[in-house]
Amino acid sequence: AAGYIGSHVVQNLVRHGYTVRACVRDPSLPGKTAHLSLIGSAGPGSVTLAYGDLEVEGSYDEAFKGASCVFHAAAELGNNGPDPTPESVYRLGFDATKWVVDSVRRAGTVKRIVYTSSMAAVAHPAPEGYEYTEASWASMNQKEKNWNMEKVKRNRDVAYAMSKEHTEKYVYAEAENLGIEAFGVCPCHVIGPLLAANHHKSFSWQTRIGDILEGYGHPPMLWNIVDVRDVAEAQRLIAECSINKNGDRYNLVAADTRGLIPQEQVQAMLKSFFPDCGIAGNGKEGKTLNIPVCFLEKCITQLGMKPHSPEQSLKDNADSLIAWGLVKLRRGEDNWQRKGKDLGIKSKWAPGLYPAMDPVLKKKLLEQLKEAGNMAPTSKL
Repeated sequence: AAGYIGSHVVQNLVRHGYTVRACVRDPSLPGKTAHLSLIGSAGPGSVTLAYGDLEVEGSYDEAFKGASCVFHAAAELGNNGPDPTPESVYRLGFDATKWVVDSVRRAGTVKRIVYTSSMAAVAHPAPEGYEYTEASWASMNQKEKNWNMEKVKRNRDVAYAMSKEHTEKYVYAEAENLGIEAFGVCPCHVIGPLLAANHHKSFSWQTRIGDILEGYGHPPMLWNIVDVRDVAEAQRLIAECSINKNGDRYNLVAADTRGLIPQEQVQAMLKSFFPDCGIAGNGKEGKTLNIPVCFLEKCITQLGMKPHSPEQSLKDNADSLIAWGLVKLRRGEDNWQRKGKDLGIKSKWAPGLYPAMDPVLKKKLLEQLKEAGNMAPTSKL
């Protein structure tokens, strides 16, 4: 519950009067949980910190006693721990969720589970511009050689996508066996305000916005923006809804084409907020692929959700990074780094090799970096 999305879910529930048990690995660490206590003190609902660890079987038993709904937002992204691997991404996604469901079973009071999945469980191989829906699964149109457990050992992206799809399907099946209901939410590029400084994590979209603000240009991409507050709002509305059913999925994505934004347009929006600063665009030339295309229709029509505009999401993301002292703007409109203009700016989004990568490949890359005299700090691998 202390993470970026989980914290916003807690805040949304408290603002609507709910009594929340926020599960964290160590409730005694104020540096990681103080913002949850502050959320609780604001009311009108309340927050109690409770112990829960994806790596410890039965650790959610006490927290789930008497609970009516479980919001499961915890997962391993591959940017945590001393030496994560693609296999650990899968294990702490799929295998660990079995323990969460076991705790639900033992509680005997839980009626609904809302599981935070990902667009990674939705997007499958398809022509550019293809529009994904809630009926789309990552395993569709996959070649066997690209979608198997051997690939999980070597490829973090496959491990993450497969863990999310397998977990969704497992949770729905177990909910049916228990006579309860489970739902999946599948967010894409989640941005918006950070509720704590430690939400500024590598390989997270809110942090990539920070890179752009500091003048670090990334490769071209199409952003499919959803506000973190809308991800939280949707989860509460799903839990409260009387017409949805077990297995219903909700893609949390752009409300319309205005939220499908090429990176140079993201740059233009941020420049309008900070006109005298070196806001980054594309770091190098290249085509922006029209993927992933997907819209928020179900959340709007079934749940009545009113999403934030992409401009507001970008502005609030930027303002919170600045308020927390996590980024420093560079004066000068052209003062940003791209091909042919190296300003020595370092990425906080990708400070080194992606941590959860094939161990054999990682070893080779580290050796190459060392030989080239460009060894990245171990703490950032």
